Amino acid sequence: MPKYDPLAAYLRRHGREELFLSFRDIERIVGGILPKASRSETWWAADGDAPQSRAWSSVGFEPQVDFRTETVRFIRKA
Repeated sequence: MPKYDPLAAYLRRHGREELFLSFRDIERIVGGILPKASRSETWWAADGDAPQSRAWSSVGFEPQVDFRTETVRFIRKA
């Protein structure tokens, strides 16, 4: 199972239009530490070929990241 599949499942289960998660929440969900690259916009803006991007886009979400608070607002795409 790819590393970020548990995140996709978590987002799918929560039928909300938006969901806030801390980096630590995401680490608990995926069962591992996020890479250092996750502290950059590039990692979150990765195209659909990146495993993390496939996870949220496959269930219809896009991330908005606040690096200061290390939180992510996942918003369901229209």
